[in-house]
Amino acid sequence: MRITKCDLCKKKIKGEPITAGVGFFPKAELCEKCGASILNFLRRYKFIKSEKAKKK
Repeated sequence: MRITKCDLCKKKIKGEPITAGVGFFPKAELCEKCGASILNFLRRYKFIKSEKAKKK
C-alpha cells in the first residue's frame, strides 16, 4: 500500500493526487486544495477539459 502526502502541505492525500511536472524534472504530488490553482489555470487555457464536459 502506498501512502501519498502532499508536497506542499504534507497532509495525507485521500483519493487520487494531482501530479504536476514539466519534462524530465521531478513531479510534485498535490492534494486538491493545493493543486486547485494549477487545475484552474489548465482549464482556463483549455489544456484539460472539465469533468462535466467529459460526461456529455
